[in-house]
Amino acid sequence: MKKFLLLSGAAMLISANANAMTHYDWSNIKPYIGAEYVYSKAKLGGTAGGMKDNFNSMKGDLGMELYHNVYTEFSYQQSWQVKNKKGFDDHSVKQRFAAFAMDLYGKMPIMCSPFGLVATGGLALYDVTQKGLPDKSFQRVGYRIGGGMQYDMNEHWSARVIGRYSYVGANRLDNYKEVAAGILYRF
Repeated sequence: MKKFLLLSGAAMLISANANAMTHYDWSNIKPYIGAEYVYSKAKLGGTAGGMKDNFNSMKGDLGMELYHNVYTEFSYQQSWQVKNKKGFDDHSVKQRFAAFAMDLYGKMPIMCSPFGLVATGGLALYDVTQKGLPDKSFQRVGYRIGGGMQYDMNEHWSARVIGRYSYVGANRLDNYKEVAAGILYRF
């Protein structure tokens, strides 16, 4: 009986959502692109424990405003390579990572000013390369949460700064704490 009620409730939600989508004003969707610089501090463990743990990277964003101050965003982040002179077994280790992410953003304007508080959450696929360690690379899906501030310069241009915690949960890499600063252009 519980399964029947759960499935019935899910079907009602989906059908109500489908009906709402037929009345949705699709002209409200506003796409945007962005570029950001990201500083990441990693919490390393296992065989990577004593290596450098700070990374610089660039991030490209592609997103859209779904509803007033609610956004979805897809991004790609690529770090620069970090070289450790002495790593595992006294050999040098070269590290870098890439992240493919999907995030949901919410913005709350501060009174009538062009500033707004931003909250974000999402998922990312992390592709980590550590040349010189027994297992050179690994991939892991992790969750991300963060918050920051956005300044809308005009109808098209915005600047934002976001602090983010990204949980990876691998043996050699537990998490990233990141600060991202960048610019967005809305079409």
